[in-house]
Amino acid sequence: MLFNSISFLSHFLVFYLIYYFATERIRKYLLLSFGVYFYSQWNLNATFLLFISVVFNYSLGRYLTLLTGKTKKRTFVLGITANLVYLGVFKYFVFVWELFGDLKVGFGFPGLEWKPEILLPIGISFYTFHNISYLIDVYDEKILPCKNFFTFAIYDLFFPLLLLGPIERPGNLIPQIESKQIILKENIWNGISLFLWGVFIKSTIADPFSRYVEIHAKGFETLEPGILWIVAPVIAFQIYADFFGYSLCAMGLAEMMGFRLMNNFKRPFFSSNPAEFWSKWHISLSTWLRDYVYIKLGGNRHGFFRENINLMVVWFLAGIWHGAGYGFVIWGVYLGLCLVLYRCQKHFGLVKQGNRLQSILGTIFTFYSFSLGLLLFRINSPSETKLILENLSFFPKLSSIPMMIVITLIPLFVFDFWQEWKSTERPTFFISTKPYSFLFLFAFLFFWFSLFSPFGKQDFFYFQF
Repeated sequence: MLFNSISFLSHFLVFYLIYYFATERIRKYLLLSFGVYFYSQWNLNATFLLFISVVFNYSLGRYLTLLTGKTKKRTFVLGITANLVYLGVFKYFVFVWELFGDLKVGFGFPGLEWKPEILLPIGISFYTFHNISYLIDVYDEKILPCKNFFTFAIYDLFFPLLLLGPIERPGNLIPQIESKQIILKENIWNGISLFLWGVFIKSTIADPFSRYVEIHAKGFETLEPGILWIVAPVIAFQIYADFFGYSLCAMGLAEMMGFRLMNNFKRPFFSSNPAEFWSKWHISLSTWLRDYVYIKLGGNRHGFFRENINLMVVWFLAGIWHGAGYGFVIWGVYLGLCLVLYRCQKHFGLVKQGNRLQSILGTIFTFYSFSLGLLLFRINSPSETKLILENLSFFPKLSSIPMMIVITLIPLFVFDFWQEWKSTERPTFFISTKPYSFLFLFAFLFFWFSLFSPFGKQDFFYFQF
C-alpha cells in the first residue's frame, strides 16, 4: 500500500477513527497490528523475516543487561554481526556472487551459469539500522532495554517509518511509545497538512520526473551530447521530491497519532558546501553514520589525516548501504572525496566565511556535484562511467531544457524559499489553528494536482534501498 493510494487512505481512515477513540492500552495493540498488516501487504514471507529480527534483537537487548565484562562485549559483537549478516545475505549476496563471476571472466575463466534468487525484504536497511542503534545504545547504557515485547515490536513495526525511515533513534521513539499519546487539534491539522504536501510533491513532481529520467537516461551510449547536464538536476529533484515526500507523509501520520518524528530534510539545496548539505539531506542516515560509525572510528580525535580516512570509510559504507551494485560503491567513494576535498580547502584556509559570492558559487557547485553524483546510481558496469564523462564533455543546448519541468517545480521552490525565509527547523504551514488557510492549501493542491499529476502510482525511489 503506497501512501499516495486510495487503498492506504481507506485503510488508514478506518484505523485512525478506531485509534482516536481507543484507550491507551488498545492503541498499542492497534499500532502493532496495523504495522504487521501494513508490512504484510508487500510480502508475507518478508513479514516473517522481520518478526524473527524483532524477537532476536528484543531478546538480545534484555540479555545484555544480565552480562558484564568480556562476556557482555562478545555477546554484543555477536548481536551486531548477526544483524549485519542478516542484512548482507538478503541485500548483498547476489551482488557478491555476480562480482565473483565478473572476476572469473576477467581472469579468463568461464562465468557463473547459476544466479541465486534471494528475496529482498522492503525496508530491510532501515529497520536493521534501527536494531543496530538499539543494541549499541543498550550496550553503552544510554537507554534501558525494553521490558515489554510489544513496545519493542511497535518500535520496529511503527508503520509510518517502517519502509523508508527516518531511522528514528530508540531514545526518541521508544519513550513516546511507552507514554500516553495526547492528540490535540493542532496535531491533526499539522499532520494532515504535512501528509497532503508529501503526497502532492511525490505525485506531481517525483513521478513525472522519474518518467523523464527513464526516457532520457536509458542508455548512456545513445544520449544527446551534453544532455546529462540537464538530466542530472532532474534526477536530484526527483529523488528529493520522492524521499522528502515520503518523510513528510511519515511525519504527518505520526503527528496525527500523537508522535513526533525527527525531520529528515532541511532544505538541502540551499547548502553552500558538502558538509552543510549532508547535515540537511537524509539527516537520520547522516547523523546515524556520524554517531555509530564515524565517532566509533575515532572521529576527529586522531589528527586531520585519520579524520579524512574515517570520512572515506563512512561514505563508502553509505554507498553500499544504498544498494548492492558498482554504481553505489563508486557513488559512496565519490561523496567521500567531495567531503574530504572541502575539508582540505577549509583546513588550509581556502574557504572564507561570510563571503557572499563564494557562498553563491558554493551553493551552485554543491548542488551540481550532488546531482552529477546521482548519475552513478544508474551505472550497471564500470565501463559506463566513461560514457557519462564523455557526455558531460559537451555543453547542452538551451532548447533541451524542458519548460514543463521548470513549471512543475514552482510549488516546491516557493515552499522551500518560504521555509528558508522563516528559518523553520521542521516543515510547517503555520495553519494548525487556521482552518481557512488549510482549506485554501487543499484547494491549491487539488488544482495543481489536477493539472500536473500523472495517472498511475509509482513506488517510492528509496524502496530499493
